[in-house]
Amino acid sequence: MFARADFERLATLMARIRGKAILSINDVPQIRQVFSGFHMEEVSTTYTIGTKNDSRGQRGELLISSFGGS
Repeated sequence: MFARADFERLATLMARIRGKAILSINDVPQIRQVFSGFHMEEVSTTYTIGTKNDSRGQRGELLISSFGGS
């Protein structure tokens, strides 16, 4: 499991990169806070991997990018 500090470090690295960066990650409040300075797009995805049925199904996902969307 990743700690908030890990996501903060990733956000810092994404902000410093010279090229474009995009990240797909679970849509949770902590992630929205850490990456608030980036362009975010909400998408829905189906999780099909997991040993428990309750870990499968539709979930919210965020596409976070260092560049604006279209």
